[in-house]
Amino acid sequence: MNMSYLIFLTFTKILRIPSALILILLTATCSNSNPADPGGGGGSSFSGLIDHSYCELNSIPAEWIDSVQLNIRMHYAHTSHGGQLTTGLDLIESDDSACDVETGYSWLPDVTDALCIFDGQEGDTYIGPELFWETSDGMNMTRDVLTNNQAINVCMWCWCGQMDYYNESQVQGYIDSMSVLESEFSGVTFVYMTGNAQSSGSEGYNRYLRNQQVREFCENNSKILFDFADLDAWWYNTSTSQWEQNTYSWSGSEIPLEHEEFNGDEAGHTTFESCRQKGRAVWWMLALIDGWEGI
Repeated sequence: MNMSYLIFLTFTKILRIPSALILILLTATCSNSNPADPGGGGGSSFSGLIDHSYCELNSIPAEWIDSVQLNIRMHYAHTSHGGQLTTGLDLIESDDSACDVETGYSWLPDVTDALCIFDGQEGDTYIGPELFWETSDGMNMTRDVLTNNQAINVCMWCWCGQMDYYNESQVQGYIDSMSVLESEFSGVTFVYMTGNAQSSGSEGYNRYLRNQQVREFCENNSKILFDFADLDAWWYNTSTSQWEQNTYSWSGSEIPLEHEEFNGDEAGHTTFESCRQKGRAVWWMLALIDGWEGI
């Protein structure tokens, strides 16, 4: 007989407490199956940067993939570029059925053993800034999703090309609106994002500055940042086993630019390889939000 169990039986006899009652109390205390509980997504203690350094799916223990599927329910709104993440998740699932993902377009699936995603807003799936954070109506649409689907405990919105031309004040509006939503939905972990790195020239330089604005806010305020631009610019060369970053020069600075290996239009204005890379980063991010300590 297991020594721990013998000690448990002895303990219950000394205290004259039925062992069944002790087991019931322990089960109630240790249970953490509610996705809204801390450690199960909502109110996560994790904060930090998710970039190309977090793209090795095999490094995530299988039990943490299972835990994410059990505990995380995500609201993800985006336009075409943002579809790279969901395409990547689907491609990963096609490679490995253990990474099952169920996406509902304007609704939240409820599937056992799957990462369930509410894609879009109620009644719409192509979500620009005005439909998520930039207007009162957009903010209310986001509130409706989170209020009507209380299992959701992770929320994120993806930029399209707005960072190429938005000014500092407009990007500050994004930061302010996300902060308001965070204050209103304390059980939801909000993820900030940078814009894609596809434009060069002056537009790419403006995007770089605005992405830096978001990065600095997240670093200074312990927010989670999914660094889409960084994931665009870095490619892993399997022949050399080295990461390679693509950049261009502008105004005396080296500006990250989407890697040439990702120049394509297989899905979401890029390649399937780029989508897979972002999908792997999503799994890393969610596992860390769920409580995994990483490697």
